Amino acid sequence: MSFFRRKKLRRGPRLTRRKKRDGKLLEVTATGVTFRRRRNERLMLQILQIAVVIGLLVFLGMSVRALLVSQIFTNPKYQVRVIEVNTDGIMSREEVLKQTGIKEGVNIYSLNLESAQRVLSAIPEVKTAKVERIVPDTVSIKIEGRIPVAWIAPRNTGEDPTAMESAFLVDAAGVMMKSAPFLPGRLQLPVVYGVPTEQWRAGDRIDLPELLSALELFTRAAERHHPEVVLRAADISKGWCIEAWENVQTRYTFGMQNIAEQLDRLQLIMTHVAQTSQKLASVNLIPERNTPVTFQGDVPAAWPVPEVVKKKSKR
Repeated sequence: MSFFRRKKLRRGPRLTRRKKRDGKLLEVTATGVTFRRRRNERLMLQILQIAVVIGLLVFLGMSVRALLVSQIFTNPKYQVRVIEVNTDGIMSREEVLKQTGIKEGVNIYSLNLESAQRVLSAIPEVKTAKVERIVPDTVSIKIEGRIPVAWIAPRNTGEDPTAMESAFLVDAAGVMMKSAPFLPGRLQLPVVYGVPTEQWRAGDRIDLPELLSALELFTRAAERHHPEVVLRAADISKGWCIEAWENVQTRYTFGMQNIAEQLDRLQLIMTHVAQTSQKLASVNLIPERNTPVTFQGDVPAAWPVPEVVKKKSKR
């Protein structure tokens, strides 16, 4: 009896531990189910909140859009009735309106003014373009044109540059443009030969230092008086100098630098020659002293090439 009793006593603690363990498992399972249920409830609540916010935003956007359509985009008050166009003489009003697509009767807020401004600015003859909206019914278009200062051509063929297919106009900054030669003042512009115009297209800035020097020469020469320095053409094909002339009987050779000083020397020479019966045939203004001068009827001597040019040619 004592043996069996002992056995029973041993089984008691094991059963107790098993019951406790089973109880803990049930408690953990119940806790996990509760946690998942609560997590799903929170997730659904968050989704519902997000849906409500999105719905409110959509409703607000539609309301604002309807308000804009009714009060602005379909309001006759904001229809374009006046288009102010100032083209600086380089384009007609009809050409501007055709390029930009702006017309009367459309809603002023439906116009893409930035696009219209880019279209006008891309025209080679246009330096700056400004398109503005003046509420309620006016659009202002202002264009500043490039001022051509000379013609450019690859070579001197004796042909009128205004009739040459390869001739272009340039402004003081060297921007190339193709324009109608019959506009006022275009026929009298000087011409620069020796510019390979096929390497650029209208609207490009020509990055030739000798061209910029020639343009500076024309500008500064036009400002000289008593005596006047008149230059009708120049050739920059040599690259290291500018050969300029008013007529075929008289040629002036300028260096690339110190244009103003060379013009000073030329004016002194012209003043001195004017007191005689002689006429200039050639003047080499590159040397700062002892300027080589020849007169019509003389046999011109060969001019020495500057040392800097000799070194460059050897390379």
